[in-house]
Amino acid sequence: MIGKATIGKSFGGCVHYVMEKDKAVLLQGYGVRSKNAEIATHDFNEIRKLKPSIQNAVWHASISFAYDDKVDSQLMKKVATQYIDRIGLKGHQYIAVRHKDSKHQHLHIVANRIGIDGRVASDQWCKNRTARLCDLLEAELQLTVARNVKRKEIPKEKITGKHLIKLEIRQAIQEQLDAGITSLDRLRKSLQKKEIETKIHRYRNRKIFGISFRKSNLAFKGSTIRHDFSYGGLQKQLDNNLKNQRGLSI
Repeated sequence: MIGKATIGKSFGGCVHYVMEKDKAVLLQGYGVRSKNAEIATHDFNEIRKLKPSIQNAVWHASISFAYDDKVDSQLMKKVATQYIDRIGLKGHQYIAVRHKDSKHQHLHIVANRIGIDGRVASDQWCKNRTARLCDLLEAELQLTVARNVKRKEIPKEKITGKHLIKLEIRQAIQEQLDAGITSLDRLRKSLQKKEIETKIHRYRNRKIFGISFRKSNLAFKGSTIRHDFSYGGLQKQLDNNLKNQRGLSI
């Protein structure tokens, strides 16, 4: 799967495009009367009034599936539900629409960043978070690994075990970085709750030279999980989070 996310201002334009596209099929939704695009837009905008200061309230995700995958509406519903729940939009209005206008099967999700309870979902790094979540979902659902289609493909039967554990660790680390965590100790404690062990590697003189993560008896160097999850790369991202928090408090 390839997932993309954009943040916009107009529910009208987005909802009309998604729902009125040729061969569009509404799969499911929450908190929205989806009889037609006009009514759905009205419902989105009514909740939007809870936070009039938020201009960019529209969250639009498109998820494309590989040509070789057997995709039906039930699978797309499962992907849509998992996406909403795990990207931080649970309890927010949304619609999920399947497009059949090309051989390339794809799913559109339009959601309201403003929840029915008035809380606002963060759109920070929404594109990267969407891409990483799609990586994880395609492994869990044993779909074609999109990033490998033009390179050496990983057979579906091998997208389990070690590969899936690595993706889970990657997602868990990124979730904490996205949440604004500022220290390795806090990262370690948060990952521990998800049964992920963090180990700092040192030379005999106590100087740090690396970091690794372990889950289910499988261990990975940080840089093999993602290139910027090395000790230095993580420390840089944690420092940036700290700077951002200090900037917001001024």
